[in-house]
Amino acid sequence: MSTPITIYAELLSNIRQISLAVSLPSPSDPSSKITLSHTSSPSTSPSSSISISHGNQAVQLLLPGPVSYPGHDDLPIQRRSADGLLLTWRLPLLLSPAGGQVGQRVEAGGGGGGSSVPWEAKDLLPGGAVACRKCKGVVVEGSKVKEWKDLPAKGWAEMMEFWHCHKPGEEHHGHGHGHGHGVAGEGKAEGEDDVDGEGEKGVKKADEATLASRGYGAASSISAQRAVGFVDLTTVLFEEGDCGGILFSHSSPNEGLPSRAGLPDIPSTTSNIAGLNIFCSNCHTRIGYYSHKTSAVTLFKWHLSLPTSSPSQRQPTIPECLSSTLQATLLRTGSSKSLLLPINHLPSPFPSPTPSSPAIPPSSRPPAVLHFQILNPSLAYSSSSLPQQQRPVPAMKLLWREITRQEADRILDDINSDVQEVNLPEEALGVVREELNTSNGLLPETERMYREWGVGMLRRWEG
Repeated sequence: MSTPITIYAELLSNIRQISLAVSLPSPSDPSSKITLSHTSSPSTSPSSSISISHGNQAVQLLLPGPVSYPGHDDLPIQRRSADGLLLTWRLPLLLSPAGGQVGQRVEAGGGGGGSSVPWEAKDLLPGGAVACRKCKGVVVEGSKVKEWKDLPAKGWAEMMEFWHCHKPGEEHHGHGHGHGHGVAGEGKAEGEDDVDGEGEKGVKKADEATLASRGYGAASSISAQRAVGFVDLTTVLFEEGDCGGILFSHSSPNEGLPSRAGLPDIPSTTSNIAGLNIFCSNCHTRIGYYSHKTSAVTLFKWHLSLPTSSPSQRQPTIPECLSSTLQATLLRTGSSKSLLLPINHLPSPFPSPTPSSPAIPPSSRPPAVLHFQILNPSLAYSSSSLPQQQRPVPAMKLLWREITRQEADRILDDINSDVQEVNLPEEALGVVREELNTSNGLLPETERMYREWGVGMLRRWEG
């Protein structure tokens, strides 16, 4: 069987163009035909498609945005590789009468300007059951959830402390909050010194007590509440008493129990573990974890079916949850670099190898750490290699590579590093790696690597 023609198109909204690449099984010749066609009607948005015929093959692809180029005419080749197997173009986007990009609605993702965060509180209905997505087993009865609330963004306590220390219109002298605003020696007689800094320590302790009384001191955290589901970027959080159909375990589901009270004490060799695995009691999928810090059951969105206000809404996947997290990290810190590590306070769900149960082969194990650098946080692409593709795919494009935990620790410990840490359960890292490898194969061969980095895409959520 001959190698098929493949087409890859990417919407570059920042320069108002679509990048188009066609890979041929044999060098292009005068019989190769490339044609653009356009469709538009009062009830639908304009769109453009490209058709390729070469040899005895013909392929058509819907582009990720409408282009401003005459249709039904042969498209002249702009660039051709030396071997004649790769043809590339940059096509201008069609502009709306108001001067905006018609194709921008696709790139914005979220089904035309919707949220890029999967399953926010406003999308969920109180009174609906929460179930395991794999087996449909109910883990939170509908009568248990009276309200959904969004959790605050990461770093909320630090931001609130900063706001109280730097309220607009207030004098910042003599607050004694340890940020360097006070006047040196203020409140003391000339020549009087603090012994061992006890005065400063006392002020700091007073400030910490004040912040804690406001509910966002250094040790503050969100605690679960009865009948309330808290929604994060990748998880939902419930009070333990509201949950059922789950198993708590120090390791695998075979050692799990429906109640924490019956679990044995945690082994001394795992003193760094600060949580428990939670499995669906029916299919034994690890659907979340129990955190001793928050005293809450935290469940992963990609393992759940939730009651949504739009029954036709898709269910989020691991790549969509991760891309949402990376985008939020980029907006919060300004850094495009991240390390994806396993959640470090959880026990491994994989059983230890025994004579009857050998170790997992290295090729099937999740990667130790994935290192990312975002190239484009928001784009849309089309590919003829995707089966049954009906519309362009919203995605995040990034460089990625696998590194060891030791190298990751060195990067994070560097005081000059701007790399951010992101955490998912260890089995999710394998899913992310598979997604990146698959998307890498959609790109033209010349665009799949940059030095030691691979190029890949994570699908973004369409709200």
